[in-house]
Amino acid sequence: MLTNGYAILYNRWEENGREQLHKTVLPAVFWQGEEEGGFAGRRYSKKGQEFLAQCLVLVPQEGLPKDKSFLPPQKWMLLPAEDKERFFTFQIGDLLVRGEGLPEQDGQDSLEPQVRRSGQTTTLRRIHQVVTPRGGCHWELEGI
Repeated sequence: MLTNGYAILYNRWEENGREQLHKTVLPAVFWQGEEEGGFAGRRYSKKGQEFLAQCLVLVPQEGLPKDKSFLPPQKWMLLPAEDKERFFTFQIGDLLVRGEGLPEQDGQDSLEPQVRRSGQTTTLRRIHQVVTPRGGCHWELEGI
């Protein structure tokens, strides 16, 4: 699979009433967004609900970090905070930033202003794992 850069994944969860972030570098991704000539996905559910996406990011299995293991979202959320840094997951609501990523969160400030200033950032809204007949695998991440 062709890749065109790297991304920073921020797994989000709430602990003690405060948003927590876990940072993971994804060393090889294919990022297609509005800036690259346009990606605007429009899907409809069986109930007719519309889903819009402004960004598509493909993450090949060989583009996953070597120092962390992938866990499904349900298992990752059950881990205690100190164990979360050894694993990562893809879950709806997580942040994905193209390139450098966000600065470290400072104090009690909300993450939202930092996200807006960081450039190409998306919030994951759809996650789909694709397994090929030959045993290959990649994730399709769509966001707004």
